[in-house]
Amino acid sequence: MKNQLEQTLSQLKDIKGVVAVPDNSLYIFIAIVASILLLLGFILYKYFTRVKRSKKATPKELALKRLKNLDSTNTKEVAYSFSVDGYHFVNESNKLEFEAIEKALEPYKYKKETQALPKELVERIKAFIKGIKDVS
Repeated sequence: MKNQLEQTLSQLKDIKGVVAVPDNSLYIFIAIVASILLLLGFILYKYFTRVKRSKKATPKELALKRLKNLDSTNTKEVAYSFSVDGYHFVNESNKLEFEAIEKALEPYKYKKETQALPKELVERIKAFIKGIKDVS
């Protein structure tokens, strides 16, 4: 029996000492938090740049600005700019007035040397521009 007990004990493996297990959970946690912060930063950047882009002036707003800044001393510029920019604001109520002004401006467009615009025509153009209400 003693022999058998010795055999059994010799077959038993001894308990080993404590082994250090590498713990990378802190690095994984920091990487996850950094990734989330980068993603959040990217989303916020895209949102704010989209808001800035959408506030650009529309062609209609630019045309109105150019019409309001017309220099009546430069006859050719008034004739061409009014025809191009004023067209954006033509509707049923002011179509006839626009066409009448445009017809009155015809002689000033195609000549090399032009005279100054008559005061009545300048006043009609200013009245048309003041009558523009809808910019959208």
